[in-house]
Order: sequence, then structure tokens, then C-alpha cells
Amino acid sequence: MTDIDKIQLRTEPYESEEARVLLDQKGCGAVLWFEGVMKEVLADGTRVSQLDWDAYQSMAIKSLNELRDRAIHEFDLKDLILIHRIDTQFPGDLIMTLGVSSERRKGAIAAIGWFMDELKQLAPLWKREKLVEGKERWVEGEPES
Repeated sequence: MTDIDKIQLRTEPYESEEARVLLDQKGCGAVLWFEGVMKEVLADGTRVSQLDWDAYQSMAIKSLNELRDRAIHEFDLKDLILIHRIDTQFPGDLIMTLGVSSERRKGAIAAIGWFMDELKQLAPLWKREKLVEGKERWVEGEPES
């Protein structure tokens, strides 16, 4: 498997187990997973019926691979994988899976949050929320505070 296979944008649903075989865990003491699932009710109480994801795919893959390389170097990771759907999702659907492996837990834990914040700010991925009330809105990526 090449490093290019470690970052995937998919237009179809997938199972968590598919991501797990991509991550090199040999000799690692820390393996962490983050799965993003579409929620129906946002923090402000807004109800969302559907998400539509889009991407400038070649640029997104390039950008995400650069983030992957930075994370591996800065957090002393053995590996990092990402599968992200770029299609339509509904509440409860699996949107993305991020996995990291490292000899020690500290870098792996820090890497998960860092990668998610960087992905939201830098990757050319776009999300449109379709609200239960019938409105639609595009959402810009912002790191969580």
C-alpha cells in the first residue's frame, strides 16, 4: 500500500473496518480513531436533514497528504489515515474516519485534534447543510474552540 492510499475521498458509504486495515500499527503503543458522524441537531439547536459535501478532489488530496506529512513529523506518528466522504449524508451517517498510530499516546492524542482543525481550515472541502425548515446554507470550516 502506498502513502497515497492513506488519504481517501469517497463518494460512497464505507464501513469503519475498511479504514482500520489501512493504518500501520506495528510496534505502536497508541492507536487512536476519530469518526465523524452526521448529527441532526447542531449546538445552536438548528435541525439539519442532510449534508452535501463537495471537494476540489486533486487539490484536496494534495493538501490532505501535506497535512498528513506534517502531522507524522510534528507529532512523531508512525502513520495517519483519513477516509472522508464527499457525497450526500443523512443524520447518523459516517462522514469520516481518522486514525493515527504512534509509539506513545501523547503525540497521537494531540495529532487527532490538530489534524481536524487543520483539515477544517485548509482543505478544499465544502459542506452545504439542508435544514429541516427547508433552507440551505454553505458552512465554512472552523476549528473547535
